[in-house]
Amino acid sequence: MRINPAIRAIIQIVLVSVVLFSCKTPETLTETRLRPMSPSRLLRNVQESAFDYTHFNVRRINLQIDDGESKTSFRAGLQAVKDQQIQITVSKFNIPLGRIQLTPDSILFINYMERTYISGDYKDLSNLVAFDVDFRAIQTIFSANIFSFFDDDDELRDYESFVEGGMYMIMSEKYRKIRKIDEKGKTQKIERMLRRADEDALIVQTFGFDPSLFVLKKMILEDKTNKRTAGLRFDDYTKVGKKYYPGTLIINFTSEEGTTGIDARMSGFSTEHSELTPLRIPDRYQRLYLN
Repeated sequence: MRINPAIRAIIQIVLVSVVLFSCKTPETLTETRLRPMSPSRLLRNVQESAFDYTHFNVRRINLQIDDGESKTSFRAGLQAVKDQQIQITVSKFNIPLGRIQLTPDSILFINYMERTYISGDYKDLSNLVAFDVDFRAIQTIFSANIFSFFDDDDELRDYESFVEGGMYMIMSEKYRKIRKIDEKGKTQKIERMLRRADEDALIVQTFGFDPSLFVLKKMILEDKTNKRTAGLRFDDYTKVGKKYYPGTLIINFTSEEGTTGIDARMSGFSTEHSELTPLRIPDRYQRLYLN
């Protein structure tokens, strides 16, 4: 049985909520006062400041979803074990709606309201959200730590650093060339470059960092081929242990079909050890499919 559109929307919101992350945002320096910094030095500072964990729990996540036509609010809680598993419980009006379990190889969503479940892999999820998604990418955004995003540090050697909007930015050199051409409106030249480039060059990745704490402030993923953009803004950093962690995340997904915005506020952080009990599919629950 195929999943109906309403449940599809709820699942997409729940899956996106894994990336959602209270005190005032640290004061940042203005762009005119920032001095250029080499990519190696910038990334060294970012790595030293990056949030890391073995176990991580978030007691309360308040989400507001705006698809341009209506706004919907949810509440969630999250438990995670690094590189192994992420579990999310979603509710509305204190009524449990469902739970989701993410592992490096699989996703499982149990809908308690309709007595159904979805079991699949990241290929199905990527098709649903229209972006390539895997466990590592989700964990990267959830932890606001870009170093989980790459197979090894050597991949970052191709990145350039620059100053923009009062932040230190990094972007791949070949991606930045495409972006500069795009800003001049030369779409035909971009199309020729993309046809000559490999598949990875079709997605332009940009990362922005706070100039005082060197924490992640902005992430932009631009799909030049399909004209889709995912923009993420990390704000309201607060100290968790010895590192800083974002208390607010604002996300905007933009495509030719429209824009969806997500505003998330989180509280109740903990890095204490906690056991994750594997989800069990209740008897007589019906299986649905993402595609």
